[in-house]
Amino acid sequence: MEIKQKWILENWVYYPIPGNTTLHVTPGTGVFQIFQEKSMGGSRLGLVNIADAFQFNFKIYNLGIDDIMDKVEKTWNSDVFVNGQKNLGVIFNGLKGTGKTIAAKILSNRMGMPVVIVDAAYPGLQNFIQSLCFECTVLIDDAEKTFKDEGEVLLKMIDGVYNEKRKLYLLTTNNLHLDPNLLGRPGRIRYIKQFGNLTASAVDEYIKDNLVDMSMKDQVLKAVDTLEISTIDILKSIVDEVNIHGEIEERSMLNIPKAKYKIDIIKFAGLELDRKDELKAFLRTNVPKGMTVKNWLEKEWRQTPDGTDDNQDLLNEKFDMNSWFIPNRSLEKVSCHFLMTAIRKTALYMLDL
Repeated sequence: MEIKQKWILENWVYYPIPGNTTLHVTPGTGVFQIFQEKSMGGSRLGLVNIADAFQFNFKIYNLGIDDIMDKVEKTWNSDVFVNGQKNLGVIFNGLKGTGKTIAAKILSNRMGMPVVIVDAAYPGLQNFIQSLCFECTVLIDDAEKTFKDEGEVLLKMIDGVYNEKRKLYLLTTNNLHLDPNLLGRPGRIRYIKQFGNLTASAVDEYIKDNLVDMSMKDQVLKAVDTLEISTIDILKSIVDEVNIHGEIEERSMLNIPKAKYKIDIIKFAGLELDRKDELKAFLRTNVPKGMTVKNWLEKEWRQTPDGTDDNQDLLNEKFDMNSWFIPNRSLEKVSCHFLMTAIRKTALYMLDL
């Protein structure tokens, strides 16, 4: 017998609903797309199950994301976040093709919660997301575009003041041109993972899997070393070019982004910005003429019970920071000898002293 109508009881009032309606406590697990139903009376939002989990029909090479996945999972399941019913915000930032979206999907699968994909700033989105009565991952790809004109909505969602259940907000961005109230605010965005060049192991494994003549491996690596940015798509093009033509010419017409400069970058994390001039003066005074900053930092400073400390340890101790090298970074252009990019108390220096 066909049931044409059902009734729900809400605050002691019965309301009719279609007879083919099925009631669920939650939508269940899986990956969900937001659906907007429009009518003469307005619109409402719902969820459409599009998959049990994210699937990949291609091999995924090492993205260097084990550390961030471990950190996010541990933080999410910690007593601090569980007992505090706190949302957790994470940004994967990088140029197109660097693997951030794939990484976000891998992390979503690993967390094992329902995933809600937000692809537009729908009317009523904030209330809808906050009203969800189950823990879930909210995945927002290209967040700076999706919320270009609705930054306040994104802020309020992540704040989760009226949350029914806590949410993991996972955002991917091509650049960090987001609302400044998101950046430098770990209560909203706790972790930012930068995606850039392919890892050495990813390059090596891809070449091993796809290069027909392995005697050409060095030529492929040489071509990769000249790139402004290395991605799987670009590496594939280089390997395909060698497989087709048996070589890749130094002045190849292949449409790939080549760098114009290669420099060593010294990164100082935790350096107080008002001490940057003091740091420059210290290096100018202590690095001998004819010696690079890199070589000086590697020189022995002192012997300790645990071994040998070098000048890099000296610098870190003196300026209460951490420093490390990013060698042979390819750049399209260098506008000055001393370039400083500061994000609150972290500074990135490229030194030519």
